[in-house]
Amino acid sequence: MSAKLGIVCACGRRIEGREVLQHGYFMSRWKPVWVFVKYRCSRCRMLGEQLVDYALWDDSVLDYDASRPGVGKAPALVPGSEIDDDEVRQFAEKLSLVGPSDLDNLARSLP
Repeated sequence: MSAKLGIVCACGRRIEGREVLQHGYFMSRWKPVWVFVKYRCSRCRMLGEQLVDYALWDDSVLDYDASRPGVGKAPALVPGSEIDDDEVRQFAEKLSLVGPSDLDNLARSLP
């Protein structure tokens, strides 16, 4: 986040770039005047919106460092590993055996 700009949720937590869902510009005479930021707070899960004066806007607000602790990295893809028809059928068969209680248990185990 920029030292000039701080988008803060109603719960008091500072919004990070990974929490920004959407942003856009309000234009006046071909120049941006306001920046619209829509976010979801990771603490309280509240969906919020904020207008920021373009003069104070810094695009680094949208950047975040994925190597920071607490931020999981996406798993690396294995090159050349294509999914064939047999794997799709096996997955569909295993998925048909999953019941609603299994999904509830899975949802409870997620952070």
